[in-house]
Amino acid sequence: MNIIGIIPARLKSTRLKEKMLIKVNGKTIIEHTFLNAKKSKLIKKLYIATDDNKIKKVIEKAGGSVILTSSKCKSGTERIREALKITPANINDIVINIQGDEPLLEPRFIDKAIKVLINEKDCDVVTLATPFKDIKEMHNPNFVKVVVDSNNNALYFSRALIPFRRDGKYKIGDALKHIGVYVFKKGILDKWLNLKSKYEEIEKLEQLRLIENFCRVKVVIVNSRSISIDTKEDLNKFRKLLKKRTKRNG
Repeated sequence: MNIIGIIPARLKSTRLKEKMLIKVNGKTIIEHTFLNAKKSKLIKKLYIATDDNKIKKVIEKAGGSVILTSSKCKSGTERIREALKITPANINDIVINIQGDEPLLEPRFIDKAIKVLINEKDCDVVTLATPFKDIKEMHNPNFVKVVVDSNNNALYFSRALIPFRRDGKYKIGDALKHIGVYVFKKGILDKWLNLKSKYEEIEKLEQLRLIENFCRVKVVIVNSRSISIDTKEDLNKFRKLLKKRTKRNG
């Protein structure tokens, strides 16, 4: 069984122009994400899947492997499916979708999600979530929320604040922030394009396609510092966190 990590990366981001190539501490965001993911102890092969030669050159210079994919891919998952046509993978392999704009995702949590998929045979996909530590962030539609059942299987993902408090008196711990990593069984990815979804189009969240089609999505709840870099505010937060880390290690 191969364990393959793929980081889908496109240059034409909408909210933060060409964010993958923005440099922080001398490295681009996609480099930070790639070098961070390399610290996983379980991923055997790691690739960047992109449609852009600028990203390709940056990653190859950093010592990484790149798979060029079509610019017509509508989502990161579609890009990964296309990449898997180029690099060999069989139905029993595990594929990890690591978001290119989450450079602080802790490698130990990637490995924890992989172990859950290996150990829980009736599980189709594993993802991560962390409790919100800021009520303002809870109300921000840029942060995706997830609601889980008593076994931590995903019930729904939304950009809206769920669960909804009728009295409006939200507290820390009321909501879970979704972290953009998915550990798939290769067979699920093979079925991806044939799955239909109503709510994916409404919310613009591709993971809804899975739970609408009876795929069991396990949510591993961790205490993570990971941030998704979508806005200038996120970028500034990332810079500050790196600065603190450098001082602490240095």
